Amino acid sequence: MKSRIFLKLFLAALIVIVVCTITMDVLIRHAWEGMLRREIETSLREKTLMLASRAQGASPASLAQIAADASRATGARITVIDSTGNVLADSEAQPEKMENHATRPEFVAALGGQVGSSTRLSRTIGIELLYVAAPIPGGAVRMAYPLSAIREANRHIDRDLLESSMVAALVAMLLAFIATQSIGRRLLRITDFAERVAAGDLSARIQESSRDEI
Repeated sequence: MKSRIFLKLFLAALIVIVVCTITMDVLIRHAWEGMLRREIETSLREKTLMLASRAQGASPASLAQIAADASRATGARITVIDSTGNVLADSEAQPEKMENHATRPEFVAALGGQVGSSTRLSRTIGIELLYVAAPIPGGAVRMAYPLSAIREANRHIDRDLLESSMVAALVAMLLAFIATQSIGRRLLRITDFAERVAAGDLSARIQESSRDEI
């Protein structure tokens, strides 16, 4: 009887612990990824505006050097286009071999005078990038940051979350074990008392000092 009561109580506590731990991990991971993405996009937007101010008035011959320098400094891919979408400079590809960029969402916004952003797989280098473009006189500049950096950061946070969750779950299970043991012993005293009364022992008494529900 005692073992059945204890196992039922402990199993219920264990299910609650597991569900809460998984839910917490999912919510924290989602919040972390969203925060990291917003920070990267905000930083990339600021750097793109700085690049746009630097590229204003630059000669076509110097755009390639500006793009290369900015790429080395930021770790992002740099692209410069004219008002028709033709690529003037790119830090990772030859402009003459690249297709027209006028229809790319971030460039559509930039050519319209706004700072634009989008996320998609790069047709040139084949990896997923976060794009931010800003207008300049006669065209637009764009910075592209690989989202693999977010995935790498997520792997680190996943490992830290797993380790923290395991420690928290072990502590919770230890506390649940102690609590269910205590409740199980009290319930066992009740069943023992009931069995003695059912057997005709009207002198039976329960030694219970607590005033809670049990």
